[in-house]
Amino acid sequence: MLSQKFRLVMLAAVITLSGCASNVNIREYFPVVSTTASINYEALYLRGIFNWWEAEPAYKVISGADGYYVDVKLIADGQPYDFRFADSNYTSELNCGADTPDTPIAQGQKHDLVCVSGSHNLQFIPSETGTYRFKLLTNGNPTLLITRVDF
Repeated sequence: MLSQKFRLVMLAAVITLSGCASNVNIREYFPVVSTTASINYEALYLRGIFNWWEAEPAYKVISGADGYYVDVKLIADGQPYDFRFADSNYTSELNCGADTPDTPIAQGQKHDLVCVSGSHNLQFIPSETGTYRFKLLTNGNPTLLITRVDF
């Protein structure tokens, strides 16, 4: 009888102590998915390799007819440009990217974004050197559309 009580107490102690030693971030496994109503798009910047991932005023989104956009001059050297939309602090719900790593975005095709802490970078390889518009369509779920604006 004493042996069973001892085992039970030891089991409870081990479970308790192992739980305290864990440093698992529960939001990594169960991210809080933001609804589009809670996203403050005006606080977003286009952040990527082309601006050293900084929240620079030239890359802050501009309000347009059906969403927000940023125009960026890119060089077509065959290398992907990694990027994402995020606020100045990379706040979880204002950190918009892809749901899978290394997601290539094709020019002229819409791509759904996810705005959670675990989102991944997007990639774009321009076919020609020029100015490209990175547009966030905000009717429903946030969607990205990249088009060339100088022909």
